[in-house]
Amino acid sequence: MQNRLDEQIKSELIAEIGQLEEDYKTIRNYLSGAEYETTEIQVALKKLKDELSVVSAHILTLYNLKGQKIRNIPWEPLFTNIDYALATIAITQKSNPRAAVKLALTISEPKIDEVMSYLANLKEALL
Repeated sequence: MQNRLDEQIKSELIAEIGQLEEDYKTIRNYLSGAEYETTEIQVALKKLKDELSVVSAHILTLYNLKGQKIRNIPWEPLFTNIDYALATIAITQKSNPRAAVKLALTISEPKIDEVMSYLANLKEALL
């Protein structure tokens, strides 16, 4: 029973990380200079945060199933910073929100690129 649950969670985690990687491409493209409507970036950030939250829950569940207790995910500050970016974008709709998004994703420890690299490696290990 636990093996089946473990496999189901791994499968869901792999799929969620894949989706997160796809959605992160939009943010990376935007930060690299691609033009998007402000609302598209707001939606992409919200989706990124929501998916990262789901991935975090799956990781916590896997650790708990293995008997390894962890209380939090080390990238939790990133959630707050994404919220700050979303609030900044909402307040300054007419200006370019690129700086707010870049700042939000680079000031937290670990940085979003480090988190995405970790998740890519985790996905490969689970395959």
